[in-house]
Amino acid sequence: MNTYLIHTLCRRVLHDRKFRELILKDPDAAVASMPFSNEERTALLAGDVARLYREGASAFLLLILSRFEIFGLVLPVFNRRMRTGMPD
Repeated sequence: MNTYLIHTLCRRVLHDRKFRELILKDPDAAVASMPFSNEERTALLAGDVARLYREGASAFLLLILSRFEIFGLVLPVFNRRMRTGMPD
């Protein structure tokens, strides 16, 4: 898993308003605009933060996704997935 690329996506969500608007409107297109593997793309689009974290992504940076409710990650969902290690 390319954690650097996942971290880059999180930082783009935080700092790049146009990218944030795109990812909210069309998450598939936003994720496809970056060179993710199929495995990474699937985990991101599913909001599987527990898997991304287990594979080395920073929990702090992943939390940015819930701040903007990217991939359906409202804070209670993010917290539950991180605690249980499972998607819903």
